[in-house]
Amino acid sequence: MLILSNILNICLNNKKTISVAESCTSGNIASCLSLLPNSSLIFKGGIIAYQNSIKTNHLDIPLELIQQYTEVCPQVARLMAENILIKFNSDFSISTTGYAGPSGGNDLDPVGTIYIAVANKLRSYVQRFVFEGNRQNIIEQATQMALDLLYQEIKKDK
Repeated sequence: MLILSNILNICLNNKKTISVAESCTSGNIASCLSLLPNSSLIFKGGIIAYQNSIKTNHLDIPLELIQQYTEVCPQVARLMAENILIKFNSDFSISTTGYAGPSGGNDLDPVGTIYIAVANKLRSYVQRFVFEGNRQNIIEQATQMALDLLYQEIKKDK
């Protein structure tokens, strides 16, 4: 909860906003960001793009990219973060795509592989993580890591 308070306070003090594009975390990040009072002043909202049709139709992810690399790849994660930032006209964004399990994954990206992207108006980056545990554990770990990465990026900007 401390990290959420820190995110909220920095954004409030600097008049910054956040948006999210979530796949494997299924809205968990958005839910966390909306827990604190006054979060509506900094959290614009998000898109839960669980199915590829939502990624292509609402986040403008090229179908060819998904067909070439799958929806679980750094390229898709980066575009999700960059495109939600533009669509919601926010200052920061975060996105997740991955395999929460128990099925899915492959030799290169097994179950537990999550790509998390963070973007602002000047740059974006993606990190790959492999979390362990059951589906709920993986989603919780990915959510916490996404919030940590968002906080690190927001701290740089203050």
